[in-house]
Amino acid sequence: MWLNINNSLKSVLLRTITNIFIDIFSLKNERYNGMKVIGIVGSPRKNGNTNTLVQQVLEGAVETGAETRTFLLNEMKYSGCQACDYCKSHEKCKLEDDLAELFEELAEADGVIFGAPIYFGQFSGQMKLFLDRCYSLVNPDLSTRLPCGKKAIIVVAQGMSDSAAYNGVYEEFGGQISRFMGMDVKNTLVVAGYHTPGEVKNDAELMKKAKDAGLNLSK
Repeated sequence: MWLNINNSLKSVLLRTITNIFIDIFSLKNERYNGMKVIGIVGSPRKNGNTNTLVQQVLEGAVETGAETRTFLLNEMKYSGCQACDYCKSHEKCKLEDDLAELFEELAEADGVIFGAPIYFGQFSGQMKLFLDRCYSLVNPDLSTRLPCGKKAIIVVAQGMSDSAAYNGVYEEFGGQISRFMGMDVKNTLVVAGYHTPGEVKNDAELMKKAKDAGLNLSK
């Protein structure tokens, strides 16, 4: 059929197709604001309240043109810090596991959403194990090896209905990532009093707050 079309019509069709692809590419570039945001989720429940709220924040970031990615720690293979101090004489952790890629993404990210549930009065073991390994992101003089100024949002889920019950945990964590990773903590979102996975979706006010946090992350 193509052979039966005269050269003039072929030229018009080719220009039209080319312009369509250029428009699609341009639209994609206009929507991408150059910001990269990652979510690090320390909950064993993929469909739990922690990840539900983290995804809501990321959705807000996407609407501003950010590129996003989520790391579910519970599905990754990694070990705890071995206290070998290899990272103090080298630029990285000695352990070659799934956290190696996460650390690379963390270094490149402009924004980080940390999400974890409270278990027995502290962050989940998955998140604590990850945080211990972040020692490899710190120089011997305790200065950060990461580019400073990354924006961070902390998302926490707890069964206790008093949202201030574990303020000490959130504040300590925020202080640590500010001091040792040079991050600017923009917001802390607390899912309090929910037990059923995904139940937080019924909390319209908190879901909006999470979405707004993502929308404002680039500001």
